[in-house]
Amino acid sequence: MNVVSIIGKPNVGKSTLFNALLGKREAVVHSTPNLTRDRHYEKIEIDGKEFVIIDTGGIEENPKNVTFSDLIEQQVDIAINQSDIILFVVDNRNGITGDDYYIAEKLRRRKKDVILIVNKCDKYDDFPDPDIFKLGFGTYIQTSAEHKLNLSTLKEMLVERYREQKKDGFFKEGLKIAIVGKPNTGKSTIVNSLLNENRMIVSPIPGTTRDSVDSYLEYKKNHFVLIDTAGIRRASKIKEPTEYYTILRSKLAMERADVVVVVMDVKEKVTHQDKKILGESLLLLKPTVIVFNKTDLVTGIEKTKFYKEVLENLEFGDFLPKLFISAKEKKHIYRILEKSYELRGKLPIKFKNSLLNTVLFEKIIPNFKHPVLKSGKRPRFYSLTQKSQDPVIFILRVNDPENIDRNYIRYIINKIREVLNLSEIPFDVELRRKDDN
Repeated sequence: MNVVSIIGKPNVGKSTLFNALLGKREAVVHSTPNLTRDRHYEKIEIDGKEFVIIDTGGIEENPKNVTFSDLIEQQVDIAINQSDIILFVVDNRNGITGDDYYIAEKLRRRKKDVILIVNKCDKYDDFPDPDIFKLGFGTYIQTSAEHKLNLSTLKEMLVERYREQKKDGFFKEGLKIAIVGKPNTGKSTIVNSLLNENRMIVSPIPGTTRDSVDSYLEYKKNHFVLIDTAGIRRASKIKEPTEYYTILRSKLAMERADVVVVVMDVKEKVTHQDKKILGESLLLLKPTVIVFNKTDLVTGIEKTKFYKEVLENLEFGDFLPKLFISAKEKKHIYRILEKSYELRGKLPIKFKNSLLNTVLFEKIIPNFKHPVLKSGKRPRFYSLTQKSQDPVIFILRVNDPENIDRNYIRYIINKIREVLNLSEIPFDVELRRKDDN
């Protein structure tokens, strides 16, 4: 396996090239400068050779926006150190600038194998800026990442420069854990603490993380994939068009995860947005862990008060496991991995139909005496069966499913959870008529 980093100043098309090499849209692409901030790793295979491609943020010699520039450059330096091959991308439309010379000098000092890519050559007869020879890398390849021009030639160059070696630490598939929550709840700090490195850029500014990023680690001989995500804000607070993409990526991360960890700030009250994020995980029927972060900033009394408020405001998620941690002080952080592994290990679950019907006719129906139809009449129940084992979904057949009161549905779910010992597992009950498929 060889590691290939894509390096360059902002807006030269690094993420577009990253997506083109992968053949799918993995990085958010937009004309906004510095949209990419953290290192983004993906694995590809070319002619039987395995490569890890790293997308990186744009670096500048004298950045106008200094808020994240130093942190982005630290991330780029780590990527360069890890790399066997560097794809140094420059912009043919805007020509060679001082930032390109700055990056070229940085790469020469590292003595890495560099492929100079003159991007945004949208036509075969586009001539490159003659100043590219001053960068000191000799040969170059003209590309248009957007239109995939010369992409096959670039892949051939990567194969030609491939050096056989083992680098197993980058990709070992494991339990996928999506770390989600509102902005600034400490999601990236949790990832960094678990990895014991500055894998993600962290700052007190909400919205620091701009994309979903996978990281790999081993804990107690088990492999995990941590998916750090952008903070999910209320739709009314979204102003930048790029934020719609990043939030969509956060939601897609929840869909592909094995376990979802919803992070909340113990210093703040539980909000409607916290409930909405948690609700989305439960709608997906994902094993879910609620993590209350930043316990280092509150007293024991405040923590108790917060927990009481949580129980009152998150009644629909009262069955879920809840952890108090301090990512900053690395206090109890590995409980996240342990609990996630435990939850995932409970699935799939299979119940016999005979047991389910015993639960229905002996435990559920006799214990609810009130009318449960909106019309005031009692429904007729026929059977309780299992539709799927992972996620767990039951089918309850009844004569008039559309007319059953929601409170009774909630009662049925709670009773099934109690009797079948599904204390921490999300599941669903679908109501159907007797003869419906």
